[in-house]
Amino acid sequence: MATWLDSTDFARYVLIPEEVLPTWEGAEAEEVIDEYVSALRMAGRGILTLGAEPLSVTWLAESLTFARWCYADDDTGLLSAVHAAGSADGWKDVLLLELGGRYVLADAAYEGDRILDSLRDAQQPAEALRVELPPGRYRVQSLIVDPDHKTQFMLERLLPE
Repeated sequence: MATWLDSTDFARYVLIPEEVLPTWEGAEAEEVIDEYVSALRMAGRGILTLGAEPLSVTWLAESLTFARWCYADDDTGLLSAVHAAGSADGWKDVLLLELGGRYVLADAAYEGDRILDSLRDAQQPAEALRVELPPGRYRVQSLIVDPDHKTQFMLERLLPE
């Protein structure tokens, strides 16, 4: 169903503008250690980081939501859980961030060259996902959903301001 990036040993993912990738060295994310959701700036652009736990992650473009797999037998209930969570109480506001354009979601420890190579090589397991966002200011919100007693996903959604 969804394309998942396998869990990261570094426990940090980064949503980085494609034009910044050639200069990304992977070490920049050390500034956001121990935060589930954070942001940094590079080359005048906002960069979103997802971290604190080495969980697999996917991007759901229709709902502008990142989902991290806490535990589940499979991801068949993910889309219905995200849809149900859309109007749920309990979303926690985390930060506001200016975003827009073509981004790539990848392990924050990977250097830009490795991320670009991954995007070009469809034969290998995915190490990066492309994300396109209309320009604007976004509120990032987090919520943990438990569709049933055997399933849990951590969600981060982007709400246009």
